[in-house]
Amino acid sequence: MEQESQRNLIITQGDITLLPVKDGALVNPSNTGMILGGGVSGAIARRGGPYMQQTLHLARSNLRKNRLEPGKAIDTEPGQLHCKRLIHVAIVGAKKINDRLISNCILNAYDLADELELTQIAFPALGTGVAGFPMERFLEIFWKITAQELPRLAHVREVYLCLFEGKEFEAACAFADANAARIPPEILVEINESGFAGDFFS
Repeated sequence: MEQESQRNLIITQGDITLLPVKDGALVNPSNTGMILGGGVSGAIARRGGPYMQQTLHLARSNLRKNRLEPGKAIDTEPGQLHCKRLIHVAIVGAKKINDRLISNCILNAYDLADELELTQIAFPALGTGVAGFPMERFLEIFWKITAQELPRLAHVREVYLCLFEGKEFEAACAFADANAARIPPEILVEINESGFAGDFFS
């Protein structure tokens, strides 16, 4: 019973599109038009295969006004990436990039992953790139929501926070160390300082 209730939060660094979450989803911080551009989206475009943008266009065509509403989440096929689904959350294109928007993105990504019965989900730092959202605020929101939501999810057991840039990873590690007491005991926090270890790919 103890194993069934155990959850893992793993903070690591590297290119999130190389992270093999074979039973889960990668979260893509998207624009409302679901156009793959730079950052994580650009990496998805490069590594997901030649039909990634076409897949997103098809998903967008089923949305109201052909756009993903800010803060909302939608899933698509992952192409050649090492995951079951891609979960796209709309950030760029919102009138305001604020705490509420980032919170909605995280909450909706968790809910969608659980609805899809996925056991893993990997987040990059949402909104901290071209959108300019402060890293410290993202970490505070992510930490609070994960502490509250992860224990209640029926299927998600393993959460990755994957930081591409060294300074972001260092900030996340420092934040985790300072805020360890705010995480409930059923969530085990792990720090992978060396990036993607070999056993990640086994």
